[in-house]
Amino acid sequence: MFLLRQIFQEMAAEKLRLSLTILAVVWATVCITVMLSVGEGVRQGLIRSSESGNGKLIYLNGGYVSKNFGHFHQGQRVNLNPEDIDLIRALPSVKKAEPSGYWSADVTNGDNGTWQSPLAVYPGYRDLMGFKMVPGSRWFNPLDMKEQRKVIVLGQSAAYLLFNDSDEFDWLDSPKLTSNPVGKTVKVGNEDFTLIGLIESSSANVENGVPLDYAVFVPFTTWRRFNPNEAINAINIEPVKKVDRLQLAKTAKQVIARKYEASMVDEQLIQTQDLLLRQKTMRRFLIGLQSFLGVIGLVTLGVAGIGIANVMYATVKRATRDIGIRMAIGATPGDIKRHYLLQSLLTMAIGGMLGLMLTFSLVELLQSLPFDGNAIYEELGKPKPELSVSIVIIVILALGLVGIAAAWFPANRAAGITPLEALQSE
Repeated sequence: MFLLRQIFQEMAAEKLRLSLTILAVVWATVCITVMLSVGEGVRQGLIRSSESGNGKLIYLNGGYVSKNFGHFHQGQRVNLNPEDIDLIRALPSVKKAEPSGYWSADVTNGDNGTWQSPLAVYPGYRDLMGFKMVPGSRWFNPLDMKEQRKVIVLGQSAAYLLFNDSDEFDWLDSPKLTSNPVGKTVKVGNEDFTLIGLIESSSANVENGVPLDYAVFVPFTTWRRFNPNEAINAINIEPVKKVDRLQLAKTAKQVIARKYEASMVDEQLIQTQDLLLRQKTMRRFLIGLQSFLGVIGLVTLGVAGIGIANVMYATVKRATRDIGIRMAIGATPGDIKRHYLLQSLLTMAIGGMLGLMLTFSLVELLQSLPFDGNAIYEELGKPKPELSVSIVIIVILALGLVGIAAAWFPANRAAGITPLEALQSE
């Protein structure tokens, strides 16, 4: 208690300098914490965006023969058939697998049209991709498949292009439908299709990088009815958790090659893309971005540390006589060092606590701002600043390290004072 009372007395003697220093620590704490929180929010948002839709899947489609083998000749196209899906689903490392077909036809409503042709899918495709339907609309059901119904499901932007008369487009605000088009008719090629479902707006992508908002879906069996001899577009594979994804992709390619009696070592015969593994580069970039923001905040904290060092030097100079007396009656250099290190850490603790409280309020405010409907915000995965426990721990450690560094030289200066120097200072 005596030590703490003495520290507070010394801090009170430097009220103006100390107050300005604590204010600098508060500002620096807010800077580093907000930057890390914003960086974490952006990182998590982009990860959510990239992993939604087909972001966690292995995409398998036919390729080209690169060397002659059996009845295959170089340059020949290899097409996949609907029956191939059963071979992929039988693999123990596969959790789910769904085929898709590409219908090369325009989707129109009068003079309006979409730039995306329909994808033919089964009902399980929605669960595989993880998207949701707008209330009052529905996804394909088994009866649609059995009866080969001419029904269609649209993404939000595709529906906007087909049913909104206005040509205005805002790059910042997502397009909004002025009326509910469910139940209306559109044309796929020359055939009339009834719109049964709208997909909720999302930043996810589906096959070939097509944004889900622009996607157009029809039942797989209906597509086969009008395109009986067409090969399927691709097979979307969801692996079992913690499985070797590279080995699974290799096995899937070999299974298909064996079925068609093609070369099992021809790398171009069957193409696979692991969309999750392709995100590693982006994730490294996001970690680098967050680290960069943290460094900027740490520099601001370092400036505050310089202020603490100045206050410590002024305190040591003012207390030279007291330091000499304490050492004359038995205080060791280590006791003197601990005294000023504790004083520096106490200053950092006061400023850091106030800064974290202010940051918490600021993050709450940013999280409550209404950004919904902004196209850029939604494309980034609806990022929100996240003040996680790990960020708080990093900030506390940074405050401690800067506090120790700021007090180290003044503390050494104080520990080196002798009783003789103290008397001479008088």
